Amino acid sequence: MIDRAEPVTAIPLELRGGKLFIDAAANGATGEFILDTGSPTILSREFADTLGLEIVAQNTGRDANGTEVTMDFAILDTLQIGTVVFHDIPVLIHDFSSLDMGACIVGPGILGSELFPGSVWRVDTEAGQLSVAASLAALPALDPVVSARLYDFGYPHAPIVDYAVGDVSDKALFDTGSSAEVALFAPVAEAMSVQGVISAGSAVTGTGYEGESAGGLGEATTLTRFTLSEFRFDRESLGAVRAATRSVPPTLVGAGILASHIVTLDYPDGQFLLSNRDNAAPGTAEAGYGLAFIGEDVRVVRLFDDTPAARAGVRLGDQVTAISGRSLIVSEGNSKCTVANWLFASFDPATAAELEILRDGVSSRISIPPH
Repeated sequence: MIDRAEPVTAIPLELRGGKLFIDAAANGATGEFILDTGSPTILSREFADTLGLEIVAQNTGRDANGTEVTMDFAILDTLQIGTVVFHDIPVLIHDFSSLDMGACIVGPGILGSELFPGSVWRVDTEAGQLSVAASLAALPALDPVVSARLYDFGYPHAPIVDYAVGDVSDKALFDTGSSAEVALFAPVAEAMSVQGVISAGSAVTGTGYEGESAGGLGEATTLTRFTLSEFRFDRESLGAVRAATRSVPPTLVGAGILASHIVTLDYPDGQFLLSNRDNAAPGTAEAGYGLAFIGEDVRVVRLFDDTPAARAGVRLGDQVTAISGRSLIVSEGNSKCTVANWLFASFDPATAAELEILRDGVSSRISIPPH
């Protein structure tokens, strides 16, 4: 059941570290939550205990990396976003403290797609605003450049759309948990017709982890980034997009699309709508490497070939103890979460930096020019 004080509620939305954050209240307890359209709602164990939620079942599934994860299951009485109140929401409960980075970033939890049915959700990072409406007509009119069917296959009601690239047609998940414009399931990217629409000279390869999910980092794999000269929803072309491969299905349309478009998820009428922003976000250079905690150490978890970082001598697995004089060593005055949140929200590995590296017990400095 949904209670609305008004036809539309609009609240601040912040894009930080490639993820969306909003304020909400669960059973009256307020907090800053991650909004992840590709996930069910998951509350942290600590927050669920604070609310006194009763565990009614367990659920075993696979996270974004394909790792099997078992979580407790409970029913949340109310969740309030702006002036909209959702009742009797099924939620999963997970001990995020078991994660190296997520424990510091997730906060009280993740708000997911089981909230979507019965409402129209508009995500506008240019305005920094999330709107939740009773109908599309209640929202300001926008001229969509893409209007595709939005599928709802039941709990957790994830937003699924048809897409096509080359001669391949399949279904994709709109997933703001991914920072990519498009994360293409690797076997799709390998199809001959898809290879034919990869722009010449645009591909970059590397090795590392695709990202931390509920079960951790997963396994290291080959990483590839490239430009698709065309990406279609139903029969409507979005034009060229920057894409990456992912080893686990399905293909994702990620938060990167919000740099150029406003996304409207019209669940009552089954529509996925993309409208051009007034001003696309400025393009940014792609990082040649990525850092994350593994245990108590910050390590290089992604490295792309023939990038400034690789040419400077950075290696996958290197421990990084400092960046441009800022210590990454966990200590009493420099907590793990202080370091993790700085890496997540403030540090841009595409910019120039001097890394202090500890490799095989030997310390060295590596200067990396901007990408």
